[in-house]
Amino acid sequence: MKDPKEQKFLILFGLYVGFWGILQVLTVKLVPLDLSWLGLGVLAFGFGSFAHAFTFPCTDAVAEVWGAKRARMMVYVGIAVYLLATLLLYIGVKLPPATGWEHNEAYRALFSGAPRIVAGSLVATVCAQLWDVYVFEWVKKKTGPRYLWLRNNVSTLGSQLMDTSIFFIIAFYGVIPNDVLPKLILGSYLLKLLVALIDTPIVYLVVYWITGNWTSKGDLEDKPAD
Repeated sequence: MKDPKEQKFLILFGLYVGFWGILQVLTVKLVPLDLSWLGLGVLAFGFGSFAHAFTFPCTDAVAEVWGAKRARMMVYVGIAVYLLATLLLYIGVKLPPATGWEHNEAYRALFSGAPRIVAGSLVATVCAQLWDVYVFEWVKKKTGPRYLWLRNNVSTLGSQLMDTSIFFIIAFYGVIPNDVLPKLILGSYLLKLLVALIDTPIVYLVVYWITGNWTSKGDLEDKPAD
């Protein structure tokens, strides 16, 4: 492949889709979340719901350089990979264990015991990723190629709130008391904001790595100026 930009897209695409492939495994890991400052003590959140925030620089950079259509294509392929990984894990749970392997019950408990968490992660991630691309494109149409920091932050902060809310409602509604659930969503969202703080410089660096410039026209190159 002679086009270096396309090679760099394939690198981003591989990282993005590869992450979706392992997201199913990460989702069932619950990590302690200290919300003592909200008077809630130590709770937990799904690691996959938090870790997938690092994929947003990939879609934002691709939307900036190549446009929203290609960024959405990445999301659709990521969904397909996630569903395939889910199917393979399901088959793995159902297959009989090899003679002498002592960890089959632990394997079954780990990958078949949290369907609501897996479903919540999938729905939340899909909605958040598509919303992120949509808002990024909308802001860019309003501002032109300037203000990458603005469209990146507006899209990411909103999509992270959507992701957090959808995930916890699907995964934990009826499990966690209703008066605690909104505070858990808030605490998790504030935690994700820490990731968002490093998201913008990463997007700038990735765009510069691809194009040699700090911003790119992307979709705007194919549209007449207003």
